[in-house]
Amino acid sequence: MTSPANHDLVLVGGGHSHCLALRMLAMNPVPGVRLTLVSPDALSAYSGMLPGLIAGHYRLDDTHVDLYRLCQATGARFMQASVTRINRSDRSLTLSDGSLLQYDWLSLDVGATPDLQAVDGGHPAIVPVKPVADFYHRWQQWLHDDQDNGQLAVVGGGAGGTEMVLAVAEHCRRAGREVALSLISSGTLLAGYPAPVQRRMKGYLEAYGITLHEHTRVEKQQGALFANGQPLQARQVFWCTGVRGTALIADSDLECDDRGFVRVHHTLQTCSDARIFAAGDCAAFPDTLPKAGVYAVRQARILARNLTAAIRGESLTPYRPQKAFLSLLSAGGKQAVATRGGTLSASGGWVWHWKDRIDRAFMRKFSSELPTMTATAPDPDALHCAGCGAKVGSDALGDALASLAPVVNDGIEAGVDAADDAAVIRWPEGHRLVQSLDFFPAFIDEPYRFGRIAALHSLSDLYAMNATPHSALANITLAWNHPKLQGRDLQRLMAGAVHELNQAGCTLVGGHTSEGPQMAAGFTVNGAAAPARLWHKAGARNGDRILLTKPLGTGVQLAAPMHPGKAYGPWLDAALQTMLTSNATAQQTLAAFPVHACTDITGFGLLGHLREICQQSGVAMMLECESIPLLPGTLSLIEQGVTSTISDANRQVLMHCQVDDTVSDHWLTALCDPQTSGGLVFCLPAEQAEHALQQLDESGVAVTDIGKVVVKNGEGSADILLC
Repeated sequence: MTSPANHDLVLVGGGHSHCLALRMLAMNPVPGVRLTLVSPDALSAYSGMLPGLIAGHYRLDDTHVDLYRLCQATGARFMQASVTRINRSDRSLTLSDGSLLQYDWLSLDVGATPDLQAVDGGHPAIVPVKPVADFYHRWQQWLHDDQDNGQLAVVGGGAGGTEMVLAVAEHCRRAGREVALSLISSGTLLAGYPAPVQRRMKGYLEAYGITLHEHTRVEKQQGALFANGQPLQARQVFWCTGVRGTALIADSDLECDDRGFVRVHHTLQTCSDARIFAAGDCAAFPDTLPKAGVYAVRQARILARNLTAAIRGESLTPYRPQKAFLSLLSAGGKQAVATRGGTLSASGGWVWHWKDRIDRAFMRKFSSELPTMTATAPDPDALHCAGCGAKVGSDALGDALASLAPVVNDGIEAGVDAADDAAVIRWPEGHRLVQSLDFFPAFIDEPYRFGRIAALHSLSDLYAMNATPHSALANITLAWNHPKLQGRDLQRLMAGAVHELNQAGCTLVGGHTSEGPQMAAGFTVNGAAAPARLWHKAGARNGDRILLTKPLGTGVQLAAPMHPGKAYGPWLDAALQTMLTSNATAQQTLAAFPVHACTDITGFGLLGHLREICQQSGVAMMLECESIPLLPGTLSLIEQGVTSTISDANRQVLMHCQVDDTVSDHWLTALCDPQTSGGLVFCLPAEQAEHALQQLDESGVAVTDIGKVVVKNGEGSADILLC
């Protein structure tokens, strides 16, 4: 739990400056300030090691900062989203999911985008090296493209392009792949570098058989690519030329230079708004400054210091770029060239090992050397009431709910738009009221996503009974913060929840809010169903096939952040994505099938919920354990001792299971893992299973046949057979 806050400092972009600044802000936290990092990717590439990654010297994890882990260690909230618009008038950001994020202070480190003006904005063969996440995905596609014609060109004769083509050459050498490589430069190779560096790098290009084209311009004519007027002979082109500002900044009302970079003072404050800072490649300084990572790294200390000073109302420190810096250029294999200030230069294997030590030391700052956030002391005068005194203030509540637009079903006679003390619902004749309640603390400090997941988790009980969602009541707890921040959190949380409720055709009719030590949410959901259409846990029959939607492992993945160094961004992201997948499609797809029994997999884990079906139906089940899908990294985390706090209680179900010797204890832990917004499990006749699997697959539902229902061998025998 973090201490109460009254200001929001939002960092947009996971660049070098922001990653380092977060570490510094964590070690010297500003009282009353809540940190939030917004980035579209869970991993942020360290550009200095990208050539080594392509060449095969490093793994992906070696070269990327795990932003989930960084934010957890520094006490910052992480919101995985793109910012599509900066709204300075009300100090808000429009995110890619359509939601709004308010800020009091803002910092931008969103990098740059390749300048593709020479080719009219792009071409199918062109793969820009930035953003790195997109480039790496296309690089993997190229590696597995059996149709490739063996020709690849890299456009850009600067440091980035030269290092890239040499890295590709080294990868192809290691893989034994014959590829004709060329490097195309609009001017001379490595213009601005001393002649000895140019000669050494040309020597490496020649050693790899890379064709160098200097003073050559690549353009697009009638949809085709040409180099100095001749057709470009390459099926794939890696674009490493100059850069421009991103659309986010270029389309904003911030003052920019002629290339779309936001103008800043030497203090890193933007010229347009003293509450907005910018650093790294996206910033345009009063004095021309090359786009180089070394400057972004040096700016981090000034950025952290000046953000703190600005919030405190203190004087700011100017950033003074270094006049000379060490430049280390990778040369494909474990060779590198060094220069400093345009005078000294050296090359060889020892230079590469020198560079490797520097790069690895930098990356250790975000792995084994991460700081631990020291929470500021709570205000001793800030008392928090219980009972009805713990309710969130009416102004914050009213502001948060004002922008919501819940769908309104027939029969809602009084809902959130009325000031009555309770909702009034007229129920359809001939239908049963199906009602369920769920409530749990937040496992991510991101209200919008958490609101979506909380709503989906609650709705899942209705889908498990084949009921149609009708209406919902919210029960929300907000962390002790300034009412301004509470209102922001409530608005985002309810916006996420209403998004999912609206998708389900479920009307939000009211709710209750309170304050507490951490955010929590739950919903009482009402559904309607004709009695004959209801699914129950009772009814499974001998011979039924057991179909499971969604992989297991959310409990383990959500427990990982509680174990220092164990959480891994891409694994956690995969878990969140599966939790954000509604069970509505699976329910609707199988609504016309003869489903004998159904339930959703939540807190008791797969085995716990399957045993409920066995008990209610008087049957047993035989599961094929290795066919049961798990989320990425789940077994690895279990092997490292990561489990949910309720895991031991859930494992009591194993007393009612017969376990084959081939099933490991780690698998058993996964099968007992409590799920949040887990999948549905269906029992239906074997002759219908193949058709059901096909229909679910065509509907985009991930589904697996995990076993069958069998006759139970008398009183006291095992309910579930695991093989």
